[in-house]
Amino acid sequence: MGRDCTRHFVQVDFDPLALGKFHPVEVPVWGEISIVVEQLKTALTGQINTEDQRSQIADRWAIWREEKVRREADDRGEGLNSAAIFAAMTRQIPANAVIAVDVGNNTYSFGRYFECEAQSILMSGYLGSIGFSFPAAMGAWAAAGKERPIVSVSGDGGFGQYLAEFTTAVKYGMNITHFLVNNSQLGKISKEQRAGEWDVWQTSLHNPDFSKYAEICGGLGIRVTRKEELDAAMQQALAHPGPALVEMIADAELI
Repeated sequence: MGRDCTRHFVQVDFDPLALGKFHPVEVPVWGEISIVVEQLKTALTGQINTEDQRSQIADRWAIWREEKVRREADDRGEGLNSAAIFAAMTRQIPANAVIAVDVGNNTYSFGRYFECEAQSILMSGYLGSIGFSFPAAMGAWAAAGKERPIVSVSGDGGFGQYLAEFTTAVKYGMNITHFLVNNSQLGKISKEQRAGEWDVWQTSLHNPDFSKYAEICGGLGIRVTRKEELDAAMQQALAHPGPALVEMIADAELI
């Protein structure tokens, strides 16, 4: 197996119907990834030629970090940009936190801009399970809330699916910090409609003031509209001994 192997695609999936579903693959492997990887390690030891690409990866990281800094400065006057939001989260979320992420553009932006240190990330993959993050954070709190900070991240559409659970978090004193990226729409669906050259249809949302909702429920609610407010708001929410929500008014185009 030499360098030309990079021209071929190997897909491993425990679901046989997912093999080759989105693009052609030369070698479909039906199996559980952790088991297959161990088998490959055993079978290929000493039989492959590798190239140390760490310096190239470091160069690419430097380029991408410069790009992220440039994107943080984007401002159309229609809300916060995702680069600035997740840069602030990178600075403020503790390294030992458990972070539950939702689905949609907010999660794509989390993957793009948030730089993990040693945090544990909970996600539902790409199952379209909108609203996953806050209930998942409640489960994480039940499992590890006394030992680790618990953080939840979602868009407004996702949080709107299960926002009543915030009252449950208040009732049981769950120390969960929820970061809500509010762009007043189902952003991912809007993007998919535009990509298909269709009219954007029925993706706008009529939202309450989520920060006031959190306060009415008995938790801490903070609304952020300016980039300069992000770090202080996140610090306050993370330090709060109970459920806290930071609602960030975001530009749907700057994801």
